[in-house]
Amino acid sequence: MDKTELFNDAEGMDVVGPTTPVPLDLGDVILKLHPGGVSERPSTSGWSETEPYILGLGSDQETNPRFSVGTSGMVTPGTAFPPFDPRFSFTSTLGTIEDYNLPIDKDRKKRVVVLGSGDFGLALITRLVHANYSVVVASRNPNRTRERVTAAGGIIMTQAEALQQSNLVILAIPFPHVSSLPLSALRSKILIDVSNRDPKTYNSTERSQAEHLQALVPSATVVKAFNVLSAYSLSKGIRGSKEVRKRRRTEVPVCSDDNLARLLVCGIVKDLGLEPLDRGSLRNAREVEGIPFIFFREWKFAFIVSIIIWFIAFFIILFEWQLCNNLRNLHKPNGTFDWSSFDNVAKSNLSISCSSTAITLLAICYLPGVIAAYVQLARGTKYSEFPRWLNRWLKARKQLGLLMLFNAFIHVLCQLSDSGGYGLGHSSYNWRRPTFIACGILAFTMAGVLGLASLPSVGTSMTWREFSFLQSRLGWFTLLLAAFHIIFNVWDGLVTPNFTCYIPSISQFVIVMPVLTLVLKLPLLLPCVDNALTRIRQGFERIPTPPSV
Repeated sequence: MDKTELFNDAEGMDVVGPTTPVPLDLGDVILKLHPGGVSERPSTSGWSETEPYILGLGSDQETNPRFSVGTSGMVTPGTAFPPFDPRFSFTSTLGTIEDYNLPIDKDRKKRVVVLGSGDFGLALITRLVHANYSVVVASRNPNRTRERVTAAGGIIMTQAEALQQSNLVILAIPFPHVSSLPLSALRSKILIDVSNRDPKTYNSTERSQAEHLQALVPSATVVKAFNVLSAYSLSKGIRGSKEVRKRRRTEVPVCSDDNLARLLVCGIVKDLGLEPLDRGSLRNAREVEGIPFIFFREWKFAFIVSIIIWFIAFFIILFEWQLCNNLRNLHKPNGTFDWSSFDNVAKSNLSISCSSTAITLLAICYLPGVIAAYVQLARGTKYSEFPRWLNRWLKARKQLGLLMLFNAFIHVLCQLSDSGGYGLGHSSYNWRRPTFIACGILAFTMAGVLGLASLPSVGTSMTWREFSFLQSRLGWFTLLLAAFHIIFNVWDGLVTPNFTCYIPSISQFVIVMPVLTLVLKLPLLLPCVDNALTRIRQGFERIPTPPSV
């Protein structure tokens, strides 16, 4: 793990740096910090300047030795942990620490105000009510929205009445309508902006809508949050056991210039069963507002690789099956171009192109892991970074695997629709024919199991051992069956020269990557190599032998 990484290790326990556990006893706010929200220890404390630390804030700040609260409302680290340094003190913008406490109603529920009763507003109201919050909804026309709001568990009021009920207001309305609000009533309040910009006019270099809101109400404290969620994701909730719900929490970026307001909103996010992600100052809202506009960013590499492999396979098949013989005929006396050879391009060529792409993608799903193992063995440690190209390849394995399954599915559909040629009743290959078909059916079925296991709803319900068995053991067996699927089908063409217009057959091209991957895997299965690799992945490092004098 990188030394600057901070993550939640267990409920009520934060991991600081690589191995140092620090119990969090200051409240119920547990943060997962993004580099934009990580604070640094001063070098005078004896810690590395890049080691992050986390501060929690609860209801006992004034008596907790880790914090001191000044008369101006400034909250600073105490002398117990971490060592005090004025450069790293937390300042508030609302005045006193009491300004960050939510009002409590007669049922001992924290009260918040929601401005807006659209689809997103109603989903947020419902989620807050289920989290035991008292939700007051501000509306310009209470009578028109009373039935929907009451059904969601909210309390409907006019805007003037509602804005007096809490110091925290969630603006769940389109941003162009913000200027029509009673801005004077929003002064000195914590405003949560959930809006997103128009994708047609979005520019990450321009000021965010949250920053615009802060400029409209300078005395208020603006917090950007919840904009990455949809009404559907809020309303459906998280189902399953406690362990499953914990692993399936959706990350919600939170940013604000006020540290205490950010901590308060992170606590609300956690109460809703979501995972707060501290993104630091309000300026970072420019990036946060761009998150919903990300378009298949994680799939870009896999798409490009898949398309390149498919087109290479398609043009090789097109040249061998259609163009080569026609080009030869044109050089003969009275030779003609046989257009009838193109009749099966839409089916046969498509089928073999997809099968070639599927088998190649399956191989390159496992090849980067093998290369990474050799890199770790060569370096004798797991703590050094992989080359950039290998790291990107490793991260794209899930997408490559799903695209493999897509191509395999198209190949199976094309073969099932073909009444001749590869039909199950064909007997020209005697025993090899049913063996070839059986290997293909088993490989496709197991690939489907791997695809299902990669879905979050399925994968999160498994233990690590179950998931590792499927993606590793079963995955390698699937690759082996896919290789045999080719070998039993065109055995003669693989072991003897089989060139069409000086180009090897498509089967000879396709078998290279699976065989290469399997051959590179074999040395890693030797007990001596496997034991060395296991120790490296457990954290042991090989100490180089000093040169002899």
